[in-house]
Amino acid sequence: MMRRIWLLGNNITSSLVLSFMFPLTIFIFTNLAFRNALVRSFYDITFDVWIYPSMVLLISGLSIIPSIFRDIFDLRIHKKVLTYLSLSPYSKRFIILSFLMVALIEGIIMSLGSILLFSFIITYPFGLIETIALLVYSSIFILVFGNILITISILADKSATFLISIIVLFFFILLGSGLIIELPFFPPSVNYILSIFPISMIVQAMQSYLFSGFINWPLTFSPLLFSMGLLIINSILLRNKLRQ
Repeated sequence: MMRRIWLLGNNITSSLVLSFMFPLTIFIFTNLAFRNALVRSFYDITFDVWIYPSMVLLISGLSIIPSIFRDIFDLRIHKKVLTYLSLSPYSKRFIILSFLMVALIEGIIMSLGSILLFSFIITYPFGLIETIALLVYSSIFILVFGNILITISILADKSATFLISIIVLFFFILLGSGLIIELPFFPPSVNYILSIFPISMIVQAMQSYLFSGFINWPLTFSPLLFSMGLLIINSILLRNKLRQ
């Protein structure tokens, strides 16, 4: 975390500009682009209300890609900090968890910043309890998405492989997780396949609570269990990679 703060302090101007432009870009290419195509959702709410938490989740997830790429992929490929950390007394699981926690903090800060920015553009549709729930589901989203990114960063040995994997993952989250296009719009078989992915479960659980007040516990805890299992797998993968 201290290293991240040091990097931010040395690039404060560009970081602030990007932190402002990134949420604004997400708003333009999701809210403004889709509002005339998708008017009302299956929850019978307006598109502005529907898309609001989706934009926050997109920003919180996508904002952690640079840090995961740098900490796990770039530092491993070029045998920099990560290699030296592997010689420390910390376990591989602790190292993975530390990178994940830093990404979580960054993602939540970006979530709060995006909520503040969007409140100046469109009406904020949620109360205090719903806002806390939104941040909780954003945290679960970051943990699952971050673990998947770490898996890709460990397994990929070339930049092209990493970038292609990220592009595929990005399009799945954007169009196949229910953030923008609801899963019932897909054919039943495709809907079922997409709905069992952990990321889609988080989106469904979040929308269920924010738009109907119902807490779907299985869809909330299943991604957490998946993230914990993937954390263990990532620690094993990292240990094997660093031995090569």
